[in-house]
Amino acid sequence: MDSIPTRISLESHLGTLRYRGPLPVWPNTIALGIEWDEQTRGKHSGCYNGVEYFKTSVPNSATFVKATRKFDEKRSFLDSLKGRYAPDEVDELEKIDITFGSKVAERVGFDKIRKLQAQLDKLSLVALDRQCIAYSSGGLSSLCPSVEDLDLSCNLFECLVDIAKITVQLPRLRLLRLNGNRIISWELPGEYEHAFENIQAVSLVSTLIPLEYVSRLPIWFPAVRECSLAGNYLSSALISFSATWKSLESLDLSFNEFKTIPSFKFPDDATLAITSLNMSHNSISEIQSTLWTQHQSTLRALDLRHNNLKSWRDVDALASQLTTLTDVRVQWNPFMDGLAEDEVQLAVIARWAGLTALNGMKINEKERMNAEIYFMGKVAKRQVAEFDLDCARWKQLCDIYGPPVEPEAVKKKKNAVGIVFVIDDEMTARNVPRCLTVQRLKILVGKWYKVPAAFVELALKDKDGTEVIFENSLREIEYYGVDDGSEIKIRVKP
Repeated sequence: MDSIPTRISLESHLGTLRYRGPLPVWPNTIALGIEWDEQTRGKHSGCYNGVEYFKTSVPNSATFVKATRKFDEKRSFLDSLKGRYAPDEVDELEKIDITFGSKVAERVGFDKIRKLQAQLDKLSLVALDRQCIAYSSGGLSSLCPSVEDLDLSCNLFECLVDIAKITVQLPRLRLLRLNGNRIISWELPGEYEHAFENIQAVSLVSTLIPLEYVSRLPIWFPAVRECSLAGNYLSSALISFSATWKSLESLDLSFNEFKTIPSFKFPDDATLAITSLNMSHNSISEIQSTLWTQHQSTLRALDLRHNNLKSWRDVDALASQLTTLTDVRVQWNPFMDGLAEDEVQLAVIARWAGLTALNGMKINEKERMNAEIYFMGKVAKRQVAEFDLDCARWKQLCDIYGPPVEPEAVKKKKNAVGIVFVIDDEMTARNVPRCLTVQRLKILVGKWYKVPAAFVELALKDKDGTEVIFENSLREIEYYGVDDGSEIKIRVKP
């Protein structure tokens, strides 16, 4: 039986066998501990009744099964290739002629061999996903030399070198998909270090590639322009590469566990010259103060959908640091909660100079101008929270359109307001800050009249004599319509 750990398939469900041995619940049967690729199949992390039998890479992704279960048979690359693309043809690598003297007892028909080769040598796209492939094969350079796009997703490869033994025989290969291959050994011997040197796009989604091997990708894939590392539980704020990756243009880091957009470091202090970065479906909640200043000249597209950006200040930080961005996606972040979609669109466009596309929608010059003018009007009316009037973007807007003129109503709403307080038919006029909360006003009233603030009830007396009780102590008094000359009635609860 295979050593542990080893890759397995059971009823078409992929996993990694991590334990073989006794389990108290099955005293007369050997138990197998399996970490499933589908986390939802798991029930624990390798423990039973408090005893740890093995560890999983992903929490709660494991179960125990009895050793009597029959695993799906592992296959070679060539068997799978012929099974999918030439199922009825003769395998010329396994058949030979048998002769007695000069008489041929069995002979493979050369026309069938040629037919097999004719079917395979013109293949440019080969899709062999979910075929239980675990072994490499020889003879591929003559059998299928035209392959440019190879999909080996969700198979049973245990060593990266086994994949290298395949790709080194495919000189035209440019696109390689290895999604879902939970490779156990990522080491690559020197003789196979160039096996991926012509690949221009590689997808390593849900492979659980360790961070130390992510750092070697520029060495193994020096010509790659597109790389996907989605779904690998990556979280480091700094990714250090072992070599410069000048060819890389698009990097997908979605569906990981990043809490901030990571920085990238190279041994020669080179910059990562990518134009597109996908950070969607992470847990990003903060923006580094000096984010990616070294990549200002290249980055054009950034996807931040489904993250945890809670403040508009994060949007402003991104806009001020990543000034070359033209295409941004920010839907489904908490800072948008409670706001209409069109309101969010206008605010982001106005705050972020240079955008030509937002959330998948193109922005023309008229839309930008309307958004910026509308935004400036909202700022002038003090209707925009979390915006710094000393920031470079506001000064830029004022240079373009001129400083906004404040309406008279806004000018009057500065500093303090004069209020007439009434208690037991005694009237007293006092000035208080306009932005005062109800709770703070209650505290002041308590000090003035020497009564406990907790027993103070306030109500605004309208012109028609009706009273509006201040029920929410956390609201500012302006919320209830308080203005210069307002009359507030004070009651002290018994």
